[in-house]
Amino acid sequence: MAGIIVGAKIVGGEAWERKLQAAFEQWARFEVNDYFRDEFTTDKWDYPGVTFRKSGQTASDPRDIYDLGDLYRSGRESFTLSNKGREVTASWDWDAKNSSGNLYAYYVHEGKSTNIAPRQWTDALTSPTKFLGSGLGNSLKERITIALSR
Repeated sequence: MAGIIVGAKIVGGEAWERKLQAAFEQWARFEVNDYFRDEFTTDKWDYPGVTFRKSGQTASDPRDIYDLGDLYRSGRESFTLSNKGREVTASWDWDAKNSSGNLYAYYVHEGKSTNIAPRQWTDALTSPTKFLGSGLGNSLKERITIALSR
């Protein structure tokens, strides 16, 4: 007759949690922030026509979404890490305002109003299917693997 497991114990669980938290924090601080920088500064976004930007530059297709950098900086400067017990949270608040004083991250992200083409720079983090196959997902797995092997 085969044995039956009636109980189990994870030895060193708290140390593992600390390692996982540290791996997540480092990943968010470096890989995710670098990912956002690249999303804003790389000419990769489809956008028909030519636009005369407030920076004085013209942008055509494909283009970056940096312009004056206000939207990018709003996310970068609002980046926070919160570590409360067993929960670690990274957050960015894309709260830049346009010249009318309105928040415009949604309009750029979803292609609304005068932003006629969506530029969804957060989707690799908010869509599980996109995250799992992305460089961000792979870099998190790598950080976790390294952290747990130490």
